[in-house]
Amino acid sequence: MHALANPGLSEGFIWNAAMWLGLVASAMSMACWLGSLRDLPLSSAYPWTALIYIFTPLASTVIFDESLGQRYYVGMAILTIGIFLSAGGVRAK
Repeated sequence: MHALANPGLSEGFIWNAAMWLGLVASAMSMACWLGSLRDLPLSSAYPWTALIYIFTPLASTVIFDESLGQRYYVGMAILTIGIFLSAGGVRAK
């Protein structure tokens, strides 16, 4: 929205605080991901990335006051069970 309201390179891109915050958060998450791979094998760490499909809609209920239906909560439960089943069978070094 900032870029649409402020066309041009300097106003729409360089001075876009939300974009820079997003880039910093992305870099920090990448550093955390690489740090976790130092101690865990990829086959053990990767299934936990599916938690984004649970945390993102839950955050939208808190931040944007969206409502989630019963089917979504059933899907979250199935996804959580799948994460624990797939990650639980792998032993960390």
